[in-house]
Amino acid sequence: MAFDRFHSSASSLLLTITVPKTRRIFDLNNIPLVSGTSYVKWHLPSSTSAEHRGRTSKEVIREHKVTWAYEKLLPVRLTIDRNGTLQESEIHFEVMQEYSSGARGERIILGNVRLNLAEYVDAGGDGDGNITRRYLMQDSKINSTLKVGGLNG
Repeated sequence: MAFDRFHSSASSLLLTITVPKTRRIFDLNNIPLVSGTSYVKWHLPSSTSAEHRGRTSKEVIREHKVTWAYEKLLPVRLTIDRNGTLQESEIHFEVMQEYSSGARGERIILGNVRLNLAEYVDAGGDGDGNITRRYLMQDSKINSTLKVGGLNG
């Protein structure tokens, strides 16, 4: 954790820190179709930097499940306000599925997951700083869950 900036005034106190985070995308389960491919696009809405967006590889759906070995080291800036509260810093995951429908391919959005990274600072885990959780997709008509993990830096 590195302290980047310190700002103080009579009404506020802001401290900005950079927290290196390794994000891992493990799998998606309970996919209704048994054929095609799936991938996850992700981004930090608060940033326009190219390093704050990416996507997994396209992997084949097998037995209603997709598995990725995706890992990305992602430096994230978090701000602490005068009350000692971390301000929100969201990351969005969009899960896509591609499949063949006759002669042409189709692409659909299976759902989204939105996480507040500030909730994972010192959130515990397996003792090594690893936090892995499964999230029910939002804006989705299916009950698939996305398994995401992270390593606090």
